[in-house]
Amino acid sequence: MAAEAGKTAIVIGAGIGGLAAAAALAPHCAEILVLERDHLPPQAIARSGVPHGHQAHVLLLGAQHALAALLPGFDADLEAAGAVPLRQGLDGYLDFPKVGTLTPFDIDVDFYAASRPLIETVVRRRVAGLANVTIREGVRVEALVTSPSGDAVLGVRHAGPDGASVTHQADLVIDAAGRNGTLSREMLARGGSEALAATAIGMEIAYTTGIFVPPDDSARDWKYAYVVAGPPADTRSGLILPIEGGRWLATMVGRFGERPPADHAGFLDFARGLRNPVLHEALKAAVPEGKFARFVAPGSTWRHFERLDAPPRGWLPLGDTICDFNPVYGQGMAVAAQEAVWLRRLLDDAAGDLAALGKAFFAGLSAIIAPAWSASISDLGFPQTLGERPPDLAERLRFAAAIAALAAHDRDMRRLWTEVANLVKPPTAFQTPALRARIDAMMAEMAAHA
Repeated sequence: MAAEAGKTAIVIGAGIGGLAAAAALAPHCAEILVLERDHLPPQAIARSGVPHGHQAHVLLLGAQHALAALLPGFDADLEAAGAVPLRQGLDGYLDFPKVGTLTPFDIDVDFYAASRPLIETVVRRRVAGLANVTIREGVRVEALVTSPSGDAVLGVRHAGPDGASVTHQADLVIDAAGRNGTLSREMLARGGSEALAATAIGMEIAYTTGIFVPPDDSARDWKYAYVVAGPPADTRSGLILPIEGGRWLATMVGRFGERPPADHAGFLDFARGLRNPVLHEALKAAVPEGKFARFVAPGSTWRHFERLDAPPRGWLPLGDTICDFNPVYGQGMAVAAQEAVWLRRLLDDAAGDLAALGKAFFAGLSAIIAPAWSASISDLGFPQTLGERPPDLAERLRFAAAIAALAAHDRDMRRLWTEVANLVKPPTAFQTPALRARIDAMMAEMAAHA
């Protein structure tokens, strides 16, 4: 569909969520202005506005498919830029608590490994190439501008080059500014909306990441390796991913105040303390490149914009503005991109009517977010985690452990488990009668040997 004359949109934030939103809007708007407070580097290097940009980011299949739907050819662009193609199940060394090392076999699922800056740079170049999209950097949005009654968002206000406030009007404003959702929450409060409900799972998670030149070790039979933490007491995890330039990106993760050191010796010592020695054995023969970077996250928060009785017209939140996940699951980019695909679908169905978006967009959010959020609920299995525990938490944890035990050695279950974890199939896929019988039997077997 051709972009509608006179229809303008503003997207706040040029991260993955904001860029995906701009791509979703492109067929339906005459002009899309993306406002980013950072100065955007032309090369694939981390930027200050993404403080976790140095850390490991896995492009889940859900993200890969969504971005390819919005930007056809994205996969090829990513590989051409240096991303490393990998085969799920075959190329990985995976160690899970209570299960051990998973049997490596081919489940016919491909994905790409790359640094977060490379992924964002590839997406940004594609979006910047759209004729009706302008990305303006170094612009800090101060507020969403509303109608006198607060029932509609009319644009945004930001400081101009001389420090004076500048207002840009738009038919639609998308807040993809990131964690906390401050701009949208302040706008709602000024308009007298009810207090925004939120669900939080409090778990301090500390990441330290370093880039390494890997050893020339032809005897190593894996391309990526992951040692996974698990409740109630196993709080350390670690990951090695191959990235562009023939390097390794290695991340160590601690929880509840345990912060992996940001020096080479301390980093290796932390890796030595993992349940499985595979990462330490690999890294002690690798050469570090540059400094180590640390990032600390408070856990997961779902801000329930979908529960608003009367959300203002002309405004939509997206991505981390709505929900920021425990980064260990790698879900943020996927959920943001899937929300953008949902936005595009609604615009296609509504023939580009921006005014008709709000209610339908909010109605579809839970179906996108809930499958990813179910992984965060497992964090409540750690006794130190803060948050309201569902009454069936113990059953959920046993169910997840049984699936992992089956997937460790069964090809079909591994594929389904991978698809659910990558947000391309919902968790309800495990509830078919045949699968549920197998899972229940494994739960009983595990309970008998506990």
